[in-house]
Amino acid sequence: MHESRMIFRGSSLILSMQTRGNLLCQWKSRSMVLAGLLRRTIVSYNPQGPKGDMLKHQSSLPKLPVPPLQQTLQKYLKAMRPLVNDSEYQKTLMVVEEFGKPNGVGEKLQRKLEERAKSHDNWLNDWWLHAAYLWYRESVLLNSNPSNMYTCPSVNQETYIHYSARIIIAMAKFFMLCRSERIDVEKSKDGSPLCMIQYKDMLSCCRIPGEKVDTQRRSPIDQSRHITIAHNGHFFSLDVLWKLPDGSYTFVPVHHIEKELHQIMNSSPSKPQHPVGVLTTEHRDTWYKARERLMKDAVNKNSIDVIERSQFVLCLDPSHPGVSVHSDERADALSIVSNRTLHGNGTNDSSCNRWFDHGIQALISPDGYVGGNYEHSAADGTAGIQLIFYVLNNVFRESDGLLAHESTVIVPSQQLNPAQKLQWNISSETAKDIEVAKINLDNAVSDCDHQVFVFEDFGKEFMKSHRLSPDSFIQVAIQLAYYKMYGRLTSTYESGFTRLFLYGRTDTIRASSIESLAFCRAMLDPLAPADEKLRKLKVAVESHRQYTMEAVIGKAFDRHLLGLKLTAMEAGMETPSLFLDPSFAKCYHHSMSTSQMPAEFLLLCAFGAVVPDGYGVCYNPQNNRILYTVSTFSNCVETDTAQFGVKLMESLQAMKDVITC
Repeated sequence: MHESRMIFRGSSLILSMQTRGNLLCQWKSRSMVLAGLLRRTIVSYNPQGPKGDMLKHQSSLPKLPVPPLQQTLQKYLKAMRPLVNDSEYQKTLMVVEEFGKPNGVGEKLQRKLEERAKSHDNWLNDWWLHAAYLWYRESVLLNSNPSNMYTCPSVNQETYIHYSARIIIAMAKFFMLCRSERIDVEKSKDGSPLCMIQYKDMLSCCRIPGEKVDTQRRSPIDQSRHITIAHNGHFFSLDVLWKLPDGSYTFVPVHHIEKELHQIMNSSPSKPQHPVGVLTTEHRDTWYKARERLMKDAVNKNSIDVIERSQFVLCLDPSHPGVSVHSDERADALSIVSNRTLHGNGTNDSSCNRWFDHGIQALISPDGYVGGNYEHSAADGTAGIQLIFYVLNNVFRESDGLLAHESTVIVPSQQLNPAQKLQWNISSETAKDIEVAKINLDNAVSDCDHQVFVFEDFGKEFMKSHRLSPDSFIQVAIQLAYYKMYGRLTSTYESGFTRLFLYGRTDTIRASSIESLAFCRAMLDPLAPADEKLRKLKVAVESHRQYTMEAVIGKAFDRHLLGLKLTAMEAGMETPSLFLDPSFAKCYHHSMSTSQMPAEFLLLCAFGAVVPDGYGVCYNPQNNRILYTVSTFSNCVETDTAQFGVKLMESLQAMKDVITC
């Protein structure tokens, strides 16, 4: 899924962030790989009681390895080769040989990195959190936060509040499962356990802007019994957990939440003059200064504290004009909704009805669309997708009807706290901050060209029937689409998880390769025979699949090179020539940033392009169709969202023709 991207330029580390049918029938028929997790519920939570087995394998997980230096350098050269010309490659080859020579700078950095690995549970973990996220100063909007959206046909104007309340309780249950460590341990295909630490604080985590570096705020359960609800740019606090006399917690009844949601909507019929939430879309330095000014007032300080301590933010959005899940699944209609989940569609729509720093924002509108927007530093996509599965399974599973509330404890209604509207004292200085933020936000939204595409001709069943990895097949199609548009390949990023290791997160899967370049050339060669095209297609797909497997077991090269770079920086060394090489900058200029988010219901994920002349592509390969989103910057004359979306469709079809002819 969408995440940060590394770009090295000169002596500094430059960081660029990137990221239907009837749901009930599809969901009921889906084979859930985590069925045990999805069927579990929790009646109450006792902070002094025994915990579950979620983290039982943590102590036995292997440490993230430091790959051999020469292995990494050879992989780097191979990945760079299709991106540079012969002259550039020969110069880079000399630079790499100098870096990797015996007793050279590369070996010195390698030894230092290996020493770090001995003294850390994960040599990359702290570096990655800061380099990929907390040091990054651009706005999290479009540059970092990914989003998703899915359709819920049962949600309409009459059931909107009802299902909103059920989603709240389902997410609160997931929060409790995480905090009590009662989520089933996920495992790889061969049965190896995965690191589960991301689930521990995935909810109730908020990013806090700092003067030079941001921090994360992770609130304990006794400070995070509530959620934040946003409606029309106003913010409310609502308790979802009730503390019992024995110190355990139970859930607030659904009917109470429904009543409070009605009250919230009735008490905030129009937007505020100064929507404070828009400040979270600003440059991190700007937001830090604005937040400091806000915090000087005790009322503002309390409101910010309440939001940052909450489990999650629920954004109650209005209907989308002219769009309804109940009428069609047109790509243009889906694009409208996907844009709203990604950035809110501007200040005149829902962008001010957000708090983009919060780890998880759930979005719901009365016309059947549900979604989310996530601050990425807390967790990766593999954890976020399980939250989606859990919520949908609990909210819409037919066996329950209304979401079950298992607790036998009856909380007297008169003891339940009503929702509290958060208050703000807006100074003239803060009012100016908000107005500037609104202008910047609308400019950013205007510059985002984001569209949804639905490829109906075939899906992953066809690919599997020919023993081809669906993910690798689509990645090769992306390469072909780009080659058709530009006559060359570009650096392509795909995130691959490394959760087989303790505190593992991700590494880079390199989709642009020597093999994919050979295939693209053959496809555009009118004299190339069909059997040659087929052979090169299979080689390209298999090459990508093999690299994916290597990335998962810690044998990719990108994070290793990052570690060597940061080792040099920490040691106060001059930047090695490897990282100053123009070809290195080209290799890390990810004009194509991609991710897969598979689900059999209509799930669309999105994130922005990570460089000014780039594409952000996220795809959902379903059995008989492929859903995908494409994002570019409108002011870049070199990119074209619509054209690339069409070229990808053409490439997929052309690859099928090669296989079936």
